[in-house]
Amino acid sequence: MQDQLYDVSQYVFSLLEKTMSNHITFSGEENLDENFPTLFVANHFTRIETFLIPYVLYKKLGFKARSLADSSIFTGVLGEYLSAVGTVSTNDEKRNEKILGDLITGRYNWIIYPEGFMIKSKKVLLSEDTFMVESAEGLYPLFTGSAVIALQSEIEKTKYIQAKNNCDAQVIREMNELYYIEGTEEISYHNTQIIPLNISYTPIRGGENSISDYVHKYVKSDSEQTKEEIEIESNLLLNSQLHIHFSKPIDVKDYLLNTKKELQRQNKDFDNTAVLEYARIPLTNLMMNEVYKNILISFDHVYALCLEYFENKEFILKELKARIYLISRELKSLGTYRLDDALTASLYKLMNDETYELFDDVFTLSLEQNILKLVKDDIYTVNVENYKNEHSFYTIRLKNTLRVLVNETVILHELHNIIKTVMNRDSKAVYRDVFYVIYRRDLKEFKHDYNKFYSVFSTKEKEIGSPFILYDENNSTSCVISHGYKSAPREIEPLAKYLFDNGVNVYAIRLKGHGTMPEDLRDRTHQDWYDSFDVGYSAIAAVSEKIYLCGFSTGGLIAMLKATNVKDNIDGVICINSAISLQDIRVKYIVPTINILNNFLSLFNADMDTYESEAEHPEINYKMHYLTSLGELKSLVDIVNNKLSLITEPTLIIQADNDPVVNPKSADIIYDKIASKKKEKFIVKSSKHVITLDEKVNKSVFEKIVKFIKST
Repeated sequence: MQDQLYDVSQYVFSLLEKTMSNHITFSGEENLDENFPTLFVANHFTRIETFLIPYVLYKKLGFKARSLADSSIFTGVLGEYLSAVGTVSTNDEKRNEKILGDLITGRYNWIIYPEGFMIKSKKVLLSEDTFMVESAEGLYPLFTGSAVIALQSEIEKTKYIQAKNNCDAQVIREMNELYYIEGTEEISYHNTQIIPLNISYTPIRGGENSISDYVHKYVKSDSEQTKEEIEIESNLLLNSQLHIHFSKPIDVKDYLLNTKKELQRQNKDFDNTAVLEYARIPLTNLMMNEVYKNILISFDHVYALCLEYFENKEFILKELKARIYLISRELKSLGTYRLDDALTASLYKLMNDETYELFDDVFTLSLEQNILKLVKDDIYTVNVENYKNEHSFYTIRLKNTLRVLVNETVILHELHNIIKTVMNRDSKAVYRDVFYVIYRRDLKEFKHDYNKFYSVFSTKEKEIGSPFILYDENNSTSCVISHGYKSAPREIEPLAKYLFDNGVNVYAIRLKGHGTMPEDLRDRTHQDWYDSFDVGYSAIAAVSEKIYLCGFSTGGLIAMLKATNVKDNIDGVICINSAISLQDIRVKYIVPTINILNNFLSLFNADMDTYESEAEHPEINYKMHYLTSLGELKSLVDIVNNKLSLITEPTLIIQADNDPVVNPKSADIIYDKIASKKKEKFIVKSSKHVITLDEKVNKSVFEKIVKFIKST
């Protein structure tokens, strides 16, 4: 195979790549070394792997690798193409010699699938230390040919080198002819290595698409197998992430020598034939154990296994989500398995009562395939009979996709033990654990930010900026509370304590960028602030029957925005001194030293990027802030203003009548625009902005909030 054939394949696949919305990711690339002849051994789930994986290795990593492919696909244009780029058919009588010639010389690396056929069901079992995989005909052991070839490559290389050292021209000539070695080619003096390679796709879905429509025009077949392969594999190309993991290499020469030593220790023959027979199964199991244990655990895997262990139990979706979240955290702490980013990033959002695409997608799939059934209202149960149904080998990927994922994990005993343990926990304990896990995550993030921006001269006490909770499991009502712009949770502490004293649990959140140093605020976005509020909501929602959202100033805007996104899931909204228009924010709050400014908008035409202002509570608030932060505040105000009409929950609007920062008219605007049937304005006689800390009036404010909560 010549280099230009790789260039041809690049051109062919570049056309396909333009239509592929999936991204290809790798792990373990550090285990690759182009100096060593490499035999990749991989799991085999799709037909497209035969030509896609060599292309990906070359295009992305510069590794040239030929592939061994099932003879059934060497037909028509595809067969011609595969032959042109060096793919070898399993029916080729000289296949082993071609592979050995490449490995002996180091011309090309090779990819072999010891499973032989595509394991569509992903059913892999371990029986008496031997892996068994499923085909359409049933279970069979892994093929050991790849292990034998790897060992032979070192045996034959040693023989070739000895012939050269002995100037044995006849042996050299015979080996050149047998292994397609040109007379001018050099032998690789690097040991052959085996690199186990795991190929993972997420998600696995069916459904017609642009590629399947195109293929059906040219492939006329009514067989279930053909239709299934076209539908599944075209969706994998278009809509799935392809992840390839490279395990640590196995040095074949070392393995060969160790095997000979072991045979010698047992007083057995240790010639080459004996070594191959003795080592082929253990070496196959060794390399395939690396393949199977390194699957990328996805959100769908965890979801599927949760259903597996729910069995006939009835549950609500909130409970399922809570268990999935806890499992993901325990898997991350365990550190044994490779986890998809969806399980290690912001999975707390699973609990935030908003649309969560990963969950919604696989939940819809389980309904469509009759794996889940609705019992009543929002209560579900697993249709165990349907879920255990593996259909046929050729249809399981389409008819019971989640069963394929369960099958893939059967040998991962620690994974199953973790999931069984979490699934057996009492639901109330699960919700409580979720609450504390999210809170600890929030604290950890604050401590990270605090330490990152710490200044011995300027940083305030950690307790001022830290998020905090006030929680009693006997309380069923809870409130998420946010402080304002340039401030910190200490600003709302008196209100939080008053609510808690009156039977309301509290999660006092810290808006990202606050409670540390102004530099931390500079690059934060209004979405970061919203996400901070979301963390508190996700935690408190796990342990509450009633939820209220409350915010002071900018925090009130975020509380109202959250309310528009979680309709029917909250019981009320409270906003305190919140400006709904930039024109309503007094300029002296931002830049008291610039007298020529007439309104807030003028700031965006200024030359400076930092501003200073004296706050009512300098022991809490930042003095300096950035124009970029003001831009984010402006964006937040605009978004909330446009969504006010979506607020339908009972709402309490509190406003100081002589607020030095926010024009009291903002309260009227909010009141008029929201669609709540139960809404109320409470005007406080105060010339302070931070009325939560004004001891002259804050008790009346707190009493009003408690009364509002109890009345709704």
